[in-house]
Amino acid sequence: VIISCASHSSKPHRHWAHQKSIAGLRYTMVSTTRAAYTSAIPPPGKRPHSITVFGCTGNAGRGVAYHAIKSSVLKQNNNNDKHNVRIALSGRNRSKVQKVLEGIHDELQKEGIQSKPSNNEIEIIVADANDEQSMLNLAQSTDILISCAGPFARYGEAAVRACVEARTHYVDIAGEEAWVSRMISDYGAVAEERGVTLCPFGGYDCVPAELGMYLVGEALESMTKGEEGGGGGATKSLGTLELNFRGTKGGFPRGTIETILDSLEGKVPQRKEGDVRFYPKQFRSVAKEALSTSHWLIPRYQMGQFTGPNFMSVINVPVMCRTASTLGYSNNISIHDKSVFGGRPSLMNGYGLLGTQLYIATLFVGGMALALPPVRAYLRRKMKNYGFDGNPSGKVYLDARGVSADETRSALARCVVPGDAGIYATGLLAAGVANALHEAITSSTTTTASSATDGIGMPLAGFHAPVAALHTCRRGLLVDHLKGMGVDISVRVVPEGGVAKELDATTLRSKL
Repeated sequence: VIISCASHSSKPHRHWAHQKSIAGLRYTMVSTTRAAYTSAIPPPGKRPHSITVFGCTGNAGRGVAYHAIKSSVLKQNNNNDKHNVRIALSGRNRSKVQKVLEGIHDELQKEGIQSKPSNNEIEIIVADANDEQSMLNLAQSTDILISCAGPFARYGEAAVRACVEARTHYVDIAGEEAWVSRMISDYGAVAEERGVTLCPFGGYDCVPAELGMYLVGEALESMTKGEEGGGGGATKSLGTLELNFRGTKGGFPRGTIETILDSLEGKVPQRKEGDVRFYPKQFRSVAKEALSTSHWLIPRYQMGQFTGPNFMSVINVPVMCRTASTLGYSNNISIHDKSVFGGRPSLMNGYGLLGTQLYIATLFVGGMALALPPVRAYLRRKMKNYGFDGNPSGKVYLDARGVSADETRSALARCVVPGDAGIYATGLLAAGVANALHEAITSSTTTTASSATDGIGMPLAGFHAPVAALHTCRRGLLVDHLKGMGVDISVRVVPEGGVAKELDATTLRSKL
């Protein structure tokens, strides 16, 4: 059940061998910049759990667990659980996990969501990232593992290692490119060989950005081909991508702050000779331009207002470059990943210019302060008693605009995700990705090269961000699941000199 899809490059590829021991076995992993992709394979045997959330006692992990349980309960209550999604929770301390589970049930009851008796049977699995056998047992008990135990450079490898060995599909909420690069180099090739899909960046970093690029890119293709089904050219027509992010009632999760501090202090995996590139070298100039000094210091006017640098663009841009290559977008694409400040643009606030300048100044001063060891030491001490539980009343807004390479057509997409970015929205997005991945691996037991290129095949095996991993599956798979969990998604296309036309986001697809 392994298929090959079309190559995006005809250049020769470098190969090298890397030895890695997984659960007592020794593999020789031949890593390469691959000219083809392989499809995932359903986990062997019938496992007791569909989706297990590991690391659910942290704030972000609890957010993921809440949304995974909530979506499962609602589907069962509405008799819409076609794929019989069975949830489990996991952590080092059973009593702490039990407390999280009880809290989630209490929260759902306050929302008027009563679970059926069968849904109360959510198993708790004790597993520790420092105990290899417990992690392997955990992975072998579930179809999909959502890993939330971060910072991932400290605690993340154990879950990846166990999933590859157990042939368990994987989602995480990591926002650490250096760590994911290390995992790709160490485990990517064997994961492909074993048919395992691993989806890092499954939360706010970087599903909205990746999805925004995909929606406007495929909308432009629908205009090229004259239908909403998308096109099948070797290189697609997306020339410029603009992203405007805005959030309300948010805050910084503790894990995010710890990750930033670790990165500033060099406590991240270092690149080794022969490592796989995170994205093809053809996209280096794209990333360099998108993350240039001017990106950080100069306001940019786009989509009717001035914008400043999106703090998360250091993660979003490399992920989008990697996904752009997978989806067949040109390496001449120009990416502008920005944030909006100061409320609704108007003449009074200079169409966002005043708020943007203030933000850039704050970002600059904050960056200079974090370069000082005493400041970082102070923050480390504060982290011991710091916590942010998330805010369900917040919202994350993304407006995306894609312009064709010949500048004759444009497409607009809007995504509105409930909750703050770091906890609530991240939990919703990660649970939505896991639900979509579960449907894909349980619905498609057989596939062919033809069916995959028609967009009804299995997900891609190996390491891929969620949109890239799922783009070979049925039309609208991820969009359907996110919309079902409360995300508002809309897409419009604007031909040259024409009138905007609304498209159905679920009908857009890539035909690679």
